[in-house]
Amino acid sequence: MLPLSVVILAKNEAHNIERCVKPLLGLSDDILVLDNGSTDGTQAIVKALGARLMEVEWQGYSATKNNGNQQAKNDWILSLDADEVVNDELVASIIALFATTMNVQNGFSIQRKMVYEGTVLQHGSVGKEFRIRLFNRTTARWNQHEVHEDVDVDSSVVVTSLNGYALHYSFTSIEDHQQRLHKYAMLSAHQMHVNGKSSTWMKRVVSPWFHFLKNFIFRLGFLDGKLGFEFALQEKKYTAEKYHLLYQLNRTKNN
Repeated sequence: MLPLSVVILAKNEAHNIERCVKPLLGLSDDILVLDNGSTDGTQAIVKALGARLMEVEWQGYSATKNNGNQQAKNDWILSLDADEVVNDELVASIIALFATTMNVQNGFSIQRKMVYEGTVLQHGSVGKEFRIRLFNRTTARWNQHEVHEDVDVDSSVVVTSLNGYALHYSFTSIEDHQQRLHKYAMLSAHQMHVNGKSSTWMKRVVSPWFHFLKNFIFRLGFLDGKLGFEFALQEKKYTAEKYHLLYQLNRTKNN
């Protein structure tokens, strides 16, 4: 096994967790699943797969993930969400990587491919999405964003991309997409409010349409057909909602 810990965040992921964990069993003997109060049988599936289950108190996305990284047995961390599935080429890339001398001043990004209503979106904002997901915990950590968190690395760290990809089964339906984006909009608005951001008329009215055009036209989302349009439309609504919520928060503060 590789000197690598896999850290997975999960809550009520019984429909995803086995698909996520199985391709990882040949990589690491420390697959750590951070479970935040699942009630759908996720915990039993994790134990049956032989992964390590850790029941955690929710501290927010970044803080919970950072806490999990500190509980891992190895300094090298592969961080995944329960709705992500690595493909064979990515597994081979990681194995080949650890056949070399690993340097803590390196970090590695992984391509994610969005599976939307059973179809992989090839274009739009998720067409070429790379995220830092393999890193050494001594030189990298999750930032403090309330939503859309990412990995911050030390200034000396060089980030390169790995071959292969992870399929991202993020939304089970358009309704699920809408519910998730509503949650993300509230978190984003709160984060911007705390950071002193303002919600101008341009941001509330023009920005949502700009993001739609960028996603659907400039990033060729239209090539994904009806699903590409639907995805771009929901993302537009998300942008409009987060700036509307920020506007309300700003008004409340000023009154």
